[in-house]
Amino acid sequence: MRKLARVGLGLLVVATPIAAAGWFALATLSDLPDVSSLHAYRPPVVTTVWSRDGVLMAELFAERRRVVDVATLPPHVTRAFLAAEDSQFFHHQGLNWRGILRAAWANLREQRVAQGGSTITQQVVKSLLLSPERSFRRKLREAVLAVRIEGNLTKDEILHLYLNQIYLGHGAHGVEAASETYFGTSSQKLSLAQAALLAGLPQAPSRYDPYQQPERARERRRYVLTRMAEEGWATREEAARAAAEPLGLVGYQNPFLGVSPYFSEHVRRLLEGRYGRETLLTGGLRVATTMDARLQGAAQRALRKGIEDLDRSSGFRGALERVDPAAPGPFAEGPPPVGGRRSRAVVVATDAAGAWVLAGGRRIRLPAEGMAWAFGDRPRSTRGLTPGDVVWCDFAESPGGGLTARLAQEPQVEGALVCLDPRTGEVLAAVGGYDFGRSQFNRAVQAFRQPGSALKPMIFAAAVEQGYTPATLVYDTAIVYGSQDPEEETWKPKNYSAQFYGATTLRDALVHSRNIVTVKILRDVGVPRALQLLQELGITSPMSPDLSLALGASAVTPLELVSAYGSFATGGLRSPPAFLLRVQDRDGAILEEFTPPEPQRALRADIAYVLTHMMQAVLTEGTARRAASLGVPAAGKTGTTNDNRDAWFVGYTPDLVAGVWLGHDSGASLGKGETGGRIAAPIWLDFMKEAVQGRPGADFPVPEGVEFARIDGAGRLARSAGSETATVAFRKGTAPVSTAALPGDEEVNAATLDPRDPGTLDALR
Repeated sequence: MRKLARVGLGLLVVATPIAAAGWFALATLSDLPDVSSLHAYRPPVVTTVWSRDGVLMAELFAERRRVVDVATLPPHVTRAFLAAEDSQFFHHQGLNWRGILRAAWANLREQRVAQGGSTITQQVVKSLLLSPERSFRRKLREAVLAVRIEGNLTKDEILHLYLNQIYLGHGAHGVEAASETYFGTSSQKLSLAQAALLAGLPQAPSRYDPYQQPERARERRRYVLTRMAEEGWATREEAARAAAEPLGLVGYQNPFLGVSPYFSEHVRRLLEGRYGRETLLTGGLRVATTMDARLQGAAQRALRKGIEDLDRSSGFRGALERVDPAAPGPFAEGPPPVGGRRSRAVVVATDAAGAWVLAGGRRIRLPAEGMAWAFGDRPRSTRGLTPGDVVWCDFAESPGGGLTARLAQEPQVEGALVCLDPRTGEVLAAVGGYDFGRSQFNRAVQAFRQPGSALKPMIFAAAVEQGYTPATLVYDTAIVYGSQDPEEETWKPKNYSAQFYGATTLRDALVHSRNIVTVKILRDVGVPRALQLLQELGITSPMSPDLSLALGASAVTPLELVSAYGSFATGGLRSPPAFLLRVQDRDGAILEEFTPPEPQRALRADIAYVLTHMMQAVLTEGTARRAASLGVPAAGKTGTTNDNRDAWFVGYTPDLVAGVWLGHDSGASLGKGETGGRIAAPIWLDFMKEAVQGRPGADFPVPEGVEFARIDGAGRLARSAGSETATVAFRKGTAPVSTAALPGDEEVNAATLDPRDPGTLDALR
């Protein structure tokens, strides 16, 4: 009996661990992922955003990856990774026992994880099928899955997964993204030295980061090259030459910051709203936008130059800080400046011909002409820069080689420029600020600013609709609006010049932007009708339902205002703004194609043309004369708000409408005399001179129902052409019929005038 008990106990002792092991194996291996799913490998890939003319605008991603066909890679690229990670890859069935033992011994010897024993197949398992936890259970599952993968996929297929999946630092997933990040080239063009550097990264991307740890990166590259030589995949001489090469890093910069950052960010917001964040960042969408890359570049240059010119006109604000010129610290280190970019620099010496500045360890000439805008031609002793001053400089390539510097400063003013095709509403260019790097707030579509007089054409359009004509006389005289409540302030609108001009034609009131006339017109037309027309033209922002509407006191976005002006350019047809043309999935199937909707009529064609004809005179004889030299027919209107807080100009040709806004985000004044005509119109002109190149330059088509008459400043038919007369467009049947009196003629009695004569209209309607 005791013997049986001892036997039973022995069996129990033996069976228990076996049973436990079996239970552990069953629990560990019963729910393994299906390795056949790897045949349909579809990793998260980059969504690309393109301009209408095929320029890559942006990449959107959670993992920056471009899938590359491994068969197209040079042999030394794949061999470098094999040498670094798994030289026996083509000879094992998923597990390399010799490698595992060798790695274990090396790690034990160095008391750290010096080598990894995982094969490339195991790394694919860890990356694609299992969590990254460190446990015996996961390692067991990894080993089993590695063997299964080897039975389901070819070696080339496994290598394809590995080289496209691995993380190689700085947001780069896969060998193609890493090649662009570190070397600015495709993986198909990698040299032996470059391939070896990348192949050394998978083990520990941060430890061997060539940007942060260049010596460690060189050591790791040397190890990879040595292993390649040992395996016969490179000669000793080739490996030695490659190991001696400089790292050759490109200093990765976001390549899209100079293309269209504000436009691209707005498109990203639109896409995320339509498709969700996950699809946008992982789905590999291909998005075609309405942006014209040539016009976008012109818009960015024009706005940036205009803001800098405005900033320089207010003077140099002085050095950013002072440092010891004998110990310039970071200015003696770091990446050297690059032509075409702005960098901080420290002044290290001055002389009669200018100064010397230090940036990125390079001593660079700052000639006197490069700071004339700040100090003029004053002698060196009063030029204002002394050694130790830290300043902004723009660097350019010197004709004789090297770099030359120009004194700069960061503008405090902001701005926006929007251009669209009025016939379709397609936005061709949109710039939302001076520098996306310092502020991502997109003023083109997000900033609500008072338009000032730039809203007047809409008020005047409502007036023409109700019977006013360009020759209608309205008296520019003082008016006061008050309240029965003595505690409420009275409102006394005034013109920008603070003067009164007496009897003024509607045309002259618009051309010269008379505020008082506009208020009287709005009072007669009625605020409700004006608000209705603004909505029909596309102004969706809340508007104050009172007479302050006449002076543009309610806020709008630049996109809204520019889009509204599009209805004047098209003869009264309204097309809402659009940014997207087409969205395709990663396989090229079209998810959405955006065709412009049928334009809706917002204004009668004859009314739109009458306003356009008056706004053409704004450029030739009014507040926007600085924009008159475009060379093709154009119309537009300036806008300036109280205390010069906002400056606008919106102008158009028959096929392009563009608007410029300038101001401080804080709402501070731009300065005395800084009006829309003075500072916004020149930016518009600079942009439009580039924009109209290659376009027909045709005049605005004259619709049915329009007639022309030459009138004088009193709104009567002119007896002859002269400097005080102008040919003006009228709605058919509304041109004046009375002729201006000659000197010595008797005064005409207003009571006897023809009913069609503008003099019969009450001046204070």
